Amino acid sequence: MLSISTQIQLELASATPMIFRLLPRQQEGQRIDELNSDFGGAEHLIAFQDVYGNNLIRAVMPKGTSTINILFKAVEGARPEVGRDYVPIESLPLEALAYLAPSRYCESDLFLSRTRAVLKGASPGTAQVEAVCQMIAEKYQYLPGTSQRAISADSVATRTEGVCRDFSHLAIAMLRSISIPARFVVGYLENLVPSDQHAWIEAFVGGDWQMFDPTPGINDGERICVARGRDAADVAIMDQFGPLPLKSTMLVSVESVVSPEST
Repeated sequence: MLSISTQIQLELASATPMIFRLLPRQQEGQRIDELNSDFGGAEHLIAFQDVYGNNLIRAVMPKGTSTINILFKAVEGARPEVGRDYVPIESLPLEALAYLAPSRYCESDLFLSRTRAVLKGASPGTAQVEAVCQMIAEKYQYLPGTSQRAISADSVATRTEGVCRDFSHLAIAMLRSISIPARFVVGYLENLVPSDQHAWIEAFVGGDWQMFDPTPGINDGERICVARGRDAADVAIMDQFGPLPLKSTMLVSVESVVSPEST
């Protein structure tokens, strides 16, 4: 079980309508307990879900300084055993089709030849996903803080370093180029240093969505999903509809705790 807290401090020049994607998903494969949220003096709060099933909060944040706090405990369930084969387009579930097309940060239409060069005869399906992730692990270096804004997969491909968001965009673009549905996931990872939100991917192979993490040098651990989408544009922590915040800071804590069920 993980105990997770996220604190965001905002300084705004005027009252500003905003949308937040900070509340974790209650879904098959993960359980959320003791969820508490405080949006620091916000008005007109409305909770809703987007087309991807993510939990969103719409609010008007006050002028000046405000603090948002999200606290919860979470348990990741066992990952199901699924197959490894490529799933033909005609056999894909309809909801997976949206994750085949190019998107803002994943220009899959530019990657077919580059992806084929990486695969080197890998069997269609999971082996191809693993080959893409292995290439990224060998070619790139994970350096937290080197990318302050989202960049596209095509831009990532010209670099030698980046952050988890960059590597996820690159992997997704390459997989979609060979007709494997792939989607962007943001959430929390146990033992991540420094503690922060983390991005990884899910690919539809073997008859179900499977988790893969293309970020080099990341140790696996319990993962809690907050939001999914086509790329980072769909899962931004917050969108503001007005001037950019004068100041914005985020502190994240992810700690392992003993579940009451195991004592």
